Amino acid sequence: MQLDESVSEFQQHSAWFEVLENPRKAHQRFSAVVRLKQIDLGSSAVGLAARGTVSGDVEFGEVHRGSIYSCQLQFRPALQPSRDGFSGYCRDEPKLVQIAPAYLDGFTALRENFLGNLSGVSPDAAGLVAGLAIGDTSAISEQVLADMKLVSLTHLTAVSGANCAIVVALVYFLLKRFGARRTSRTLAALVALVGYVLLVGAQPSVLRSAVMAGAVLIGSGAGRRTSPVSALALAVLVLLIADPWLSIDFGFALSVLATLGLLLLTSPMTEWLSAHLPSWMALSIAVAVAAQLFCLPVLLQLQGGLASYSLAANLLAEPLVAPITVLGILGCLLAYPLPWLAGALSWLASVAAWCITRIAHGFASLPKPTIEWFSGVAGVLVAITLIVAVLVFFKSRGAGIRQLAALAIALVVAISFSITGSRYVRSLSWPMHNWQIVNCDVGQGDALVIRSANRIALVDVGRDDAPIDACLDRLSVESIDLLMLTHFDMDHVGGLSGAIAGRKIGTAIVSSFPDERWGALGALKLLRDSGVPINSASSGFTGKLGDIDFELLNPAGSPEDSNDGSIAAIWRGPEFNLITLADLGERGQMRLAASLSTWWGRGSQLPLVLKVSHHGSADQYAELIETIHPQLSLISVGKGNSYGHPTGRTLNLLNRIGSQILRTDELGAISVGSTAHGLGFATSGAG
Repeated sequence: MQLDESVSEFQQHSAWFEVLENPRKAHQRFSAVVRLKQIDLGSSAVGLAARGTVSGDVEFGEVHRGSIYSCQLQFRPALQPSRDGFSGYCRDEPKLVQIAPAYLDGFTALRENFLGNLSGVSPDAAGLVAGLAIGDTSAISEQVLADMKLVSLTHLTAVSGANCAIVVALVYFLLKRFGARRTSRTLAALVALVGYVLLVGAQPSVLRSAVMAGAVLIGSGAGRRTSPVSALALAVLVLLIADPWLSIDFGFALSVLATLGLLLLTSPMTEWLSAHLPSWMALSIAVAVAAQLFCLPVLLQLQGGLASYSLAANLLAEPLVAPITVLGILGCLLAYPLPWLAGALSWLASVAAWCITRIAHGFASLPKPTIEWFSGVAGVLVAITLIVAVLVFFKSRGAGIRQLAALAIALVVAISFSITGSRYVRSLSWPMHNWQIVNCDVGQGDALVIRSANRIALVDVGRDDAPIDACLDRLSVESIDLLMLTHFDMDHVGGLSGAIAGRKIGTAIVSSFPDERWGALGALKLLRDSGVPINSASSGFTGKLGDIDFELLNPAGSPEDSNDGSIAAIWRGPEFNLITLADLGERGQMRLAASLSTWWGRGSQLPLVLKVSHHGSADQYAELIETIHPQLSLISVGKGNSYGHPTGRTLNLLNRIGSQILRTDELGAISVGSTAHGLGFATSGAG
């Protein structure tokens, strides 16, 4: 009960925890799954055993799996649904309480030696070698990870069945060459497989692959032919019984579905394609299509559409995977006795890895990397129908059945793309009639319109008069009840004349940060000359806009600069919540996170829209965004801007938590409103 209260109230306590997995780098911080052993409540220390995810700064990246540490832990609720009972942040450097068992420490030392001697033609290429060999993606830049996700190459950074097969094959066939008996080969391969799992960590894809490979090995050692599909089914059953939470793990689902696709579809598709293409090309296409097709029901929930260049990217990248993996694993095994050789092998592997990073970046940079398709239950049903039809077509021997399957495939494809095409046409009828939020396209600047019960709020006005004036005209806005100028950077206040000319303004709220720049003085003078009442913002100020209640969250304390003093607010409506962060940076967002219990509490069941801070710059506090978990993320940004906004770090963060990203540089002005199926949106199209 004490833990529940600490988590829900975002309390901070001294705590002991055991590290269960190797720490992973994410957004300039490190995180790891832990088991909480003890928390100090002041008057007493309470022992418990609760699983959660803890993050921290660079020092947290040095914690070892299996060891027990203590730190001042800031508790917060875990993202749901999740096996985690809490999440937390180490406010200070973790202190070692108890060292890990010797065998785990040995595997950790092996990993660290390999990573310490890792070299490559580029940092990302070297990082990808580590990702393919031992599943460590900490050295891969967030931009490359975002590119790989966009073109469906993310699976290359996860340890999978191919890795386990390589380890087993190396041991099994090497011993066979030296005349070892079948039983000895089987036992040695099983020991190597367990050792590899301990080396890389018990990730869902690794567990599935290891259990499946173990089942095949045991069957082979007993002299029995084991069906790969049966081995996969056994692996899934064993793992789900041992850990039912895997049933909602996307990584586990993708691993199982990709393997099932390869087992069921690769052979018949290769046979059919070989009649029209060279055998090597037929096999490559069959492998890529089979894995992607069977993963489609899950991918649609993660990506919100089809990766346009997925097939081409995978065809080019897949032949490079095996040599990278083999060289990487050999380098890891040799990292302790022969570190120089491990470095040479990783450098050699990085040449092929560099090619993969170029493939990912090249395709991600092409127009329309994602095609809108079905999502939700409809997407799952359509994808399953397509999978069944393709299976029937390639596995059936009857001409009539094959023709029916081909017709079903053609109908699914035609209906799917006609519906998504009509959605695109409807999106051109902008804005949607029941819009409640509009992110105007004002280039590299901010301008957000909020409507409730025919009352209008305008948050910032962009840099120039014409874009905001045109946007408000398109929305038929003749009166602005609340004008909020979050701070006085020109990309937020420069278009003030265009916003207020010819329109009635009720009241204005402006940042209280002392600002003597021309933008501040000019904007305040224009408001006074227009007779607009001006209120100075302060944290805790509340108000109402139609059916929406709003509360100002910043500025608070003594802001460091204009961005730190910009107005952040939460808007609580009957159908959604909205958080506008202006240009508030990481330090300011950390202050918001520290006071979450006062303004966010247990959160809300309503969908959340986030106006991402500072045009998607890297200056974000990941823990805050992970906790509030926005369904939609609006990024107001200019096309081809010189700042590099939005950054890969921020895009990767939002993608990782499953937030749908809507960018004005790609979509133009964006209108958001409630529909019968939740939040919907329409776009004007980028100009």
